[in-house]
Amino acid sequence: MYTGFVAPADDVVDDVVARALGAAGERVPRGDWQRVEHGSANLVVLAGRVAVRVARTADAASEALRAQRLIDALPALPFAVPRSAAPAIDDRAAGGVVAIAQERVDGEPHPSGSGDPIELRRLLDTLHETDLAPLRRHLAHRHTFFGGEEGLRLMTGDAVAMLAPTAREGARRVADAFVGLAPHGDVLTHGDLAGSNVLWTDGVASTVSGLIDWDLAAADDEAKDVAALATWHGWDLVAQIVPPEVTHRARVTAATYPLQLLCFAIAGGRPATEIERALTRANDTYAS
Repeated sequence: MYTGFVAPADDVVDDVVARALGAAGERVPRGDWQRVEHGSANLVVLAGRVAVRVARTADAASEALRAQRLIDALPALPFAVPRSAAPAIDDRAAGGVVAIAQERVDGEPHPSGSGDPIELRRLLDTLHETDLAPLRRHLAHRHTFFGGEEGLRLMTGDAVAMLAPTAREGARRVADAFVGLAPHGDVLTHGDLAGSNVLWTDGVASTVSGLIDWDLAAADDEAKDVAALATWHGWDLVAQIVPPEVTHRARVTAATYPLQLLCFAIAGGRPATEIERALTRANDTYAS
């Protein structure tokens, strides 16, 4: 689904993608490229064995480069990750954009509303048992998506204040519950463990074949990943594989998603249309 997020001009994207593909040794005619628009921070062009990520903004470019360093530093995992296929194309000094050629990861997203609880638990365990020590310098802040260090203040202050009067009480209650969660754990979390970011063999088979989009990976509470899995696969299914207290923290986290999206738009200086769209969604969600 195309979400209308800001993006570089088409000719800029075409040029930088062609150069990234060339650097990776991939020669695919422009007519055979597949452009994927749904990412809020990056768009992706699929061509042959390579996926090229193009940052939508300067801030997204810095984060994409950091995330790629993380991906390349990850240990061998039981599923594929999009490691670098060539050095990144970085045109920021000339006012341009960043493009990263990655090894294309095979697989299909799992249909929503179902899943194999054993495989989901194995996925969580693989991430959360990964040694953080060699990865820490590449990890994002746990609140990177919605403002980093200032994210919680933004959520409980400016974002709630922007909402319609009928939505403020509900939003404030959700935000306060999230801020009030006691710190739990310090494990590798992917940060967006759902939908097209988790690829499966044949779409519905019982094994995860790949995990992409590591921009939000951080040292954090496992409830962050559980929340994302639950919103995609179903809360009843996820409740089978995590303790009740983790499910509770995951529900508190998931309840803030519309506020997080609004904070993302505000903190990132996104266009007014994106802020208005996020505001409408939050008002609809929290209205009493």
